[in-house]
Amino acid sequence: MKDWDAMASDWRGQAVPTIDVEALRAEAAQQGRRLRRTLVLETSFAALVVVAIGWIAFQPTATPMETWLFGTLAALLVPYQAYMVWLRRREWTEAGLDVEALLDVETRRCQTTLHYWRVGMWGALVLWLGVYGVLWLGMRSLWPEDQVAGLLGGVLANLVVMPVMGLYGLLRCRQARARCQRLSGLREQLRAP
Repeated sequence: MKDWDAMASDWRGQAVPTIDVEALRAEAAQQGRRLRRTLVLETSFAALVVVAIGWIAFQPTATPMETWLFGTLAALLVPYQAYMVWLRRREWTEAGLDVEALLDVETRRCQTTLHYWRVGMWGALVLWLGVYGVLWLGMRSLWPEDQVAGLLGGVLANLVVMPVMGLYGLLRCRQARARCQRLSGLREQLRAP
């Protein structure tokens, strides 16, 4: 019986790896600052783009195609950006949270990043296909050459921009998945006896 008591005592005396709460708080604070900065810049840029394309759409010299295309883009960008802000609404702050709640916020941030890039890339693809469809319609309907050339420039520019954006999105998603797994491991450590 003494052997069992000694083994139990040794087992209880083992060093158990603990979560470095201060490092987790510092990392969460850094992620929070990055999120807030990115969201402010993204929303400001979206507002600037909406104003610019709205201005183009409603110029007296704008063709019906330009009014329709740029007006639609402006009208789609507003709810898209509002959805992105709404999606991040519970992730603004991490101050004053206990370890469990901090892990929840950080895990939610990772999951939101994955959702953000999934929705963003599919949305960008749908918009690009829409512009391509308008280009195709313009070529079939024999629109003036300057209108078709402008659409062709937009389609070709996005042939470069979309893959670069997609690769960056893949990188961000890979980072978010790795972080989510690391946070899951920390959560298991927290729940261990």
